[in-house]
Amino acid sequence: MKQSMPSLAPPMVLTQESMPLFEALQRYGRSNVTPFDVPGHKMGMYTSVMQQAFGNVLQFDVNSMKELDLLSHPQGVIAQAQTLAAQAFGADEAFFLVNGTTIGILAMIMATCAPGDELLVPRNGHKSVMDGIILSGARPVFIQPEVDLHFGIAHGISVENVKKAIAQHPDAKVLLVTYPTYFGAMSDLTTICELAHANDIIVIVDSAHGAHLTYMPQAKDALACGADAVTVSMHKTGGSLTQSSLLLMQTTRLTKESVQKVLGMLQTTSASYLLMGSLDMARYELANFGYERYEALLPVIKAAITQIEASGHYEVLKESYVTSNFSQSYDMTKLVVRVNHLGLTGFDVYTMLKQQYNIQMELAEGYVVMAVITPADTKESIQRLVDALLHIATHYAKGMTVLSLHVTPDEVNELVVCPREAYYAPQETIAIDDAEGRVSADTLMIYPPGIPLVIPGEKISRDVIAMYHYYNKTIGNVLMEAGSAHHITVIKEHA
Repeated sequence: MKQSMPSLAPPMVLTQESMPLFEALQRYGRSNVTPFDVPGHKMGMYTSVMQQAFGNVLQFDVNSMKELDLLSHPQGVIAQAQTLAAQAFGADEAFFLVNGTTIGILAMIMATCAPGDELLVPRNGHKSVMDGIILSGARPVFIQPEVDLHFGIAHGISVENVKKAIAQHPDAKVLLVTYPTYFGAMSDLTTICELAHANDIIVIVDSAHGAHLTYMPQAKDALACGADAVTVSMHKTGGSLTQSSLLLMQTTRLTKESVQKVLGMLQTTSASYLLMGSLDMARYELANFGYERYEALLPVIKAAITQIEASGHYEVLKESYVTSNFSQSYDMTKLVVRVNHLGLTGFDVYTMLKQQYNIQMELAEGYVVMAVITPADTKESIQRLVDALLHIATHYAKGMTVLSLHVTPDEVNELVVCPREAYYAPQETIAIDDAEGRVSADTLMIYPPGIPLVIPGEKISRDVIAMYHYYNKTIGNVLMEAGSAHHITVIKEHA
């Protein structure tokens, strides 16, 4: 399909070649309007540092008005753009999110869980999942994901563990699944959805890292697997601006109104038209060119994997490995490279790639580094990464393998009280080394990827403390709510 910019005239019939919101923004920006509304930069009408940096982009940073619609009550071009997004992703409804996938996850949980309802959820869920549990008052039933000790990471939840959770908690109302995981593993979500629905359980999905799956050859997105509601980070792999996401849903078990009501409480009433416009444009790009771009990209990734592994120092996570060991599929655009056979940790290689080769990886773990590959990458950019890894192998390999007991947890912390109760309980802050056996009122989170070591209501174990020190020493990026370093907030014990 030949790419061309659409006409600025309002389309008579909406198709995937239309960008109704972005086109309306273009028309408004060129209308020579004299603005006496907010925002105060007035479409960049006076010279400032911001105007010099952003230029004509400021023409699109405007306020809600009739011709540009209103996100909290869309009836015009935003409604049209959301309809096109729903069609593009095979959903009954789509909602634009300007507070990231975090807000979509909060909304899905709060729209489906009342206080006290049981929510089946993987323990390696994102912090926003844990925050949604606190806000909704749901009682979490944690499902242990499949732990990969060889790569030192966790994959998705298994069908068998979902079966066990449903059998042990027949009154559960909702199941949340992460699909794909941060590292690209994809559970057998079709079977999981069938199991859940057979037991009257709604399935909601954190698909933050799966916005592209609809348009990737031989992949199956969460809605196609039968999920009831899915939130995707369009900004991560779909091409929109950072912080813009989509909440997609089917209306068989949920209503549009129930989700819209919660989003109205959670989202800003001053939604960014830059973010919403980028969602409209990114949907246009994926719907019209996504499949062919991913079809061209996958052979490039496969060739890179072959080169990386040919050195004999690296192992790349592949679908054949994930399928044979964990009965899950895999998204190969997550290039996960096991580096510890070099005698280096993933954190070492991550730092070397940035400092010596000016290559920014997505993240590091004890045994691996990970790159996220999208159609914005080229053969040249991917080859630059391959060459850097081969150079490291040639010049820095130590002829040994790094192993650690702290690479990935293989146990679920004991949940003593409901997270919401812990959040509101009387609290005190103590040194983390003195916290073993206490009940956390804090969230210790590794970022990226945003997965908590402990959440409010869980008992702090010796392993949690050891993992905290391990990540604090290796990446120095453990986020915590206590104001003092190496301290944690816990529930006060009765005298």
